[in-house]
Amino acid sequence: MRNYLYKLIIDDVTDICYKNCLDYFPPESKILDVGIGNGIMIRQYHDIIKSKGLQITGIDINRDYLKHCKSLIRQWELSDQIEVHYSPVESYAPPEDAYFDYILFSMSFMLFENQQLVLDRIKPWLKPHGKVVFFQTMFKDKSHLLEVIKPKLKYVTTIDFGRVTYDRDFYDLLDRSEISVTEDRMLKKEWFKGEYRLIISTPRNGNGKRHMTF
Repeated sequence: MRNYLYKLIIDDVTDICYKNCLDYFPPESKILDVGIGNGIMIRQYHDIIKSKGLQITGIDINRDYLKHCKSLIRQWELSDQIEVHYSPVESYAPPEDAYFDYILFSMSFMLFENQQLVLDRIKPWLKPHGKVVFFQTMFKDKSHLLEVIKPKLKYVTTIDFGRVTYDRDFYDLLDRSEISVTEDRMLKKEWFKGEYRLIISTPRNGNGKRHMTF
């Protein structure tokens, strides 16, 4: 039952995330995928990764996931385009600053204990005009019931869904981190009135202004 729930949830989330993200990334983009997991998206999206010439660096803290991911990289002959590292984002260091065009948090951002620290660390890794892309479940209204239930779901599904992420709290965090949202896409409605959202943002260039378009 747990395996069935894991596959049902992860396959759906993975498909929605990478279908939209890989379509959004321009050709030849350098991408850091924070929490790349087992790389299951490679099975379905290897063609678009190859055709667009994307350069993906994936990091994760689960060795078993990365082992599976590496096997898919070899299977689909993507070693020149995807590399993975066993490293938390809190200690990862890119080859150089201003290295990535995009930093992607694919359902991983809500897992971090110190989200402010993570945002402060990653900003120097972006090229000028680089963007931070979040794919995650967002909620508009406070729910104490959800806050109790969500952390316990990992005991039923084996999936850690992290903390409940509310719109206002998330936008306030980005504002304090001097990161501005440029696009916020609702991709699918979920349980408890949650929404799968693709949120595209960029660090401010010292002007302190917040800009947002929908």
